[in-house]
Amino acid sequence: MTDGSELTCVFIGSIIDVQYYKERLEEAGIASLLKDDFSSGTIVGIGGVPDSVELLVADEDAEKARMCIEELQKE
Repeated sequence: MTDGSELTCVFIGSIIDVQYYKERLEEAGIASLLKDDFSSGTIVGIGGVPDSVELLVADEDAEKARMCIEELQKE
């Protein structure tokens, strides 16, 4: 995911939810990254919103990732 690919946010939620979806996406062969502004903001003292962790995937995997997350949410 560091090969210059553009990233797309496919889910925003708590760290627990995002970590769960990240693991499921990786099982499906979709690489992903977490963007946690809350933890980053806490470190530098500016705070943030704890339930706004972003799950990012490469643009070309975004649709597949969204469909996978939708299926998981139905379970």
